[in-house]
Amino acid sequence: MGELVMIEKWAENLDEATVSRWVVSEGDQVEAGDVLCEIITDKATFEYEAERGGVVKAIYCPPRSTVPVGYVIAFVGAPDEEPPQDIEGRNARIMDEHRRAAEEELDLELDLPGRGGRGGRGRRGADASRRVRGTPAARRVAQEFDVSLREVAEAMDVSGVVTEDDVRAYLREK
Repeated sequence: MGELVMIEKWAENLDEATVSRWVVSEGDQVEAGDVLCEIITDKATFEYEAERGGVVKAIYCPPRSTVPVGYVIAFVGAPDEEPPQDIEGRNARIMDEHRRAAEEELDLELDLPGRGGRGGRGRRGADASRRVRGTPAARRVAQEFDVSLREVAEAMDVSGVVTEDDVRAYLREK
């Protein structure tokens, strides 16, 4: 029976991890305790070791990939064993759920009635009803200094997610 190597919830607040680099390649023979890859989380960097020996039959994410908890990053099995066929579909569902949850967290409308946008400036055009997304840190700093993320996005010409650095740069120029 092969081993599904997956990102586990090693800490209560862990939602995702980055596979920094692979130490092994598909087809490599590994023993229990051999390092498979290097993992980076918000709090630590560590080497992910194989729980049992076998052949690295499949690697499901390239180096520098950030993947959610539950994502299968590799399969280690017997030389004649094939990985389960549903892994890529399972990973796609887990990634979709993770992205939706992240978008819901970031997708906060901060334009209050009566505060209206400046309209027509930057790459955003005149679409004043478009939502402006920001990282949690950006939202916190914007709220602290009583500015809207729309103001920041328009002034700093941000077309994606507004970051804390964008808000602080806006405040310096204001």
